[in-house]
Amino acid sequence: MSLTNVGNKLFQFTNLLGAVISRSASKKAGGSTRNKRTRTKGKSRGLKKWDGDQVEKGMILARQLGLKFYPGQNVGCGRDLTLFALEKGEVMWSVEKLSPHPYSPLYPATQAGRIVKKLFVHVLPEPQHQNFKLVSLV
Repeated sequence: MSLTNVGNKLFQFTNLLGAVISRSASKKAGGSTRNKRTRTKGKSRGLKKWDGDQVEKGMILARQLGLKFYPGQNVGCGRDLTLFALEKGEVMWSVEKLSPHPYSPLYPATQAGRIVKKLFVHVLPEPQHQNFKLVSLV
């Protein structure tokens, strides 16, 4: 048998008959598995504050996928449709008749006479104090 150097790292052994003996993989490649169990947490969507709860400015009132709850007075709507309080006050939930924007998919239905009612969330601000002084007297 003779040893020949092909490149720096590969050695080939040839015997007298001219057959080439080469090294091959000792382990088979692992196949892919399907339908693995994912351990991802839920998104924790839903109502966070209920009717009558006291909230501070910026507190989250509801997380949702799609507009399930609509923002009302003193309530903002985030990029992911999260409803949050714009002022400090008391939360109030109500069902109201919807008057959609003309580009809304609900607009033709309301123009045809269908009444669409949706759940709105409002934040009623705390009443202001009544102790005022005239600027001319100060």
